[in-house]
Amino acid sequence: MTKKLIVEDHIFISSTPSKVWEVLVNPKFVAQWDELPEDFPHENMSVGSKVVWEHPNGGETVTKVIKAIEEKEITNSIILFQLGRHSQ
Repeated sequence: MTKKLIVEDHIFISSTPSKVWEVLVNPKFVAQWDELPEDFPHENMSVGSKVVWEHPNGGETVTKVIKAIEEKEITNSIILFQLGRHSQ
């Protein structure tokens, strides 16, 4: 049985929307606060962009941008694939 887990988080940052947006979508800045794969593209992330982390046990975690309203909102999905099963 697959259970759906929804996590919602809000962080208030004292900066301009354009600077915050740049830190959230530009891989140069994302790599400073999150681990990106070595082969991750250098283009800014947008709807459909994915980050895939491979696990030593053969599973993987995939984060995908599913909604992006520039300088206003970004929504990501995170899916964990385990050996022999898929949980979402």
